Amino acid sequence: MKKYIEILGGMIEKQTVSSPEHARALLEAAYSWVRFSGSHKRGAAVRSAYDYINGAVAGTIVDSFRRPKESVMVNIFLPCELLHAMGIQPMFPEGISVYTACTACQRPFAEAAEAADVPESFCSYHKTMLGMAETGVMPPPLMIVNTTLACDANQLSFRRLAEQYQVPHMVIDIPHTDDEDAVRYVAGQLRAVAAQLEDLCHRKLDPQALSEAVARSQRTLDTYQAFLQRRGEITLPTTMTGELCSMIATHVMLGRPESKAYMSRLLRSAEQAAPADPGKKRIFWMHTLPNWQDSMKEILEASGRCEIVGTDMSTDALLEMDPEQPYESMARRAVGTSFNGSAARRIESAIRRARQARADGVIVFCHWGCKQTLGMSQMAKQTLEAEGFPTLVLDGDGCDARNVADGQMVTRVNAFLEQLEGTHT
Repeated sequence: MKKYIEILGGMIEKQTVSSPEHARALLEAAYSWVRFSGSHKRGAAVRSAYDYINGAVAGTIVDSFRRPKESVMVNIFLPCELLHAMGIQPMFPEGISVYTACTACQRPFAEAAEAADVPESFCSYHKTMLGMAETGVMPPPLMIVNTTLACDANQLSFRRLAEQYQVPHMVIDIPHTDDEDAVRYVAGQLRAVAAQLEDLCHRKLDPQALSEAVARSQRTLDTYQAFLQRRGEITLPTTMTGELCSMIATHVMLGRPESKAYMSRLLRSAEQAAPADPGKKRIFWMHTLPNWQDSMKEILEASGRCEIVGTDMSTDALLEMDPEQPYESMARRAVGTSFNGSAARRIESAIRRARQARADGVIVFCHWGCKQTLGMSQMAKQTLEAEGFPTLVLDGDGCDARNVADGQMVTRVNAFLEQLEGTHT
């Protein structure tokens, strides 16, 4: 990690203990710079596209910290078009925790949560967010809304935060089926969220604004699908941060103009990219990515030996949406995600996407505390390898360095790449 980031992280850590307001101000200043820098990037190269969306995501964190009563805390799988239609910012642990890790100041928040009886084995993303609340660095939002999808931590952390902040809390129950009854059931819950937001904000949700947000979501997904159609034929200098931001663009930020602009940039970069490089192994990634970890960046981004050609989280719910039925469209995406239902569904989706990207191998990343991914990892490995994709199950942490055996991870990833290189010589 760059020295100036370590210095900034040390300053934030010290302020977290003595003056949480000053720590928050430092975070706001740092992410404001990321937003400013990203908004001024030009060109068709994929790194320019990544910088742009990285700045846009950083901007949501800045705005949610500065105007918390115009923000709603959500999980990554909540359809957020109705928030965007009302000009409300999302707060989400998967984003905020990653950014604190990349600012070298995540440790005191995790420790604060553990000191407040959050288990050491708890998901690090949620633990970090709980610690930010415990220290007073993260201000209370207008309300909290989360789904029951995929993550056990959702059910515990958001309830605890709602009690601590004394703010309204709504849980969107997602059935494990994806039939029309499930769609209607979830759509009804989303309408209840909209009604609650109207009461809290003292203004009505404009139906036209919601339809426009859903229409923008569809255009964004269409553009992303066009990019994915080309991805198997080309090589790109991908980064873990960029792939994480793609996941955010197809989830919490879906429906915002920034996500549509990002996908357009991504598609332009693919149209101008070089043909696939036979000397670089193509890796399809399952689950979140440790983008803070220098050793992994060296191997996966800088070594020239491989490139990440897709992730299952950014491609989990690329479904058709109808602006004339915005609630049903959002609900259909929630029940239709490959993360809903059995592990076999998620694995089958990963196989289809890995084939589309012409992957040479797959890495299943078992993020610390994620029981769902850990539980399906060996089944994924067996199924993927039976389909012709050599697979590495890699233990690590998406935001907390304390849970990482760095040397062991380096050894295992290098050995996996050697396996792929030997298989295709």
